[in-house]
Amino acid sequence: MGAEKGWTFALRGSESAVMQGQAPSGATYAATVHRTTAPVALQQTGTVTTSKGERKPEVVYVAGGTGYVKEGAEGWKKGALSEPDIANDVEDPLAELDAFATYAKSATVSRTGAGVRLRVRASGWQLSAARDRPALKRAVREVEPVLGQLRKAGVTATDDRITLKSFTETWDLGAHGYRVVAHRYAFTFLVPFQGGDITVSQEVRADNRGVFDGSVALPSGVK
Repeated sequence: MGAEKGWTFALRGSESAVMQGQAPSGATYAATVHRTTAPVALQQTGTVTTSKGERKPEVVYVAGGTGYVKEGAEGWKKGALSEPDIANDVEDPLAELDAFATYAKSATVSRTGAGVRLRVRASGWQLSAARDRPALKRAVREVEPVLGQLRKAGVTATDDRITLKSFTETWDLGAHGYRVVAHRYAFTFLVPFQGGDITVSQEVRADNRGVFDGSVALPSGVK
């Protein structure tokens, strides 16, 4: 992937929290990502649509190892990519591919018409144990804000009672140079509450739309 100046990806995602007998709460996300390789920089422009039909634009930049996020009319927030509040807003398929290298040995490999498919699956892990699994690091990070909201609403389930129902990560790589064709990431956690479960799910898909020959620069006034 580093042989090209940059790449464009189309993103689509969804997240939801569902309790039996109640209307689901969640949101969908659609965005375009321009990611350059030298220097490493990213521009992500999209829209979040809530389950109530409310729409909010979101703009994300990454430059010099720092993330910059603007949601709707709110001001810019910035922070290191290691900060969960920033990392959860950044969708960078090339950085995710680098992270995947640390647990790629656990993937199954199959041939497709266009190249190779790598897939990692997991289920049954308690959240407390999932924290120590490299493949589940992102899932744990992404679910934490939702759990924080649920706890403020009165959900008291501890980490050892929250269960990973399913996790799937799939990489489709092209036959020539193993270029990223698509990346799909999905998980579901079950959170016990009042004799039942709250189902917390997320799914993100990134599709490669080809080479990006432009450059990425922070908007004027953003520091």
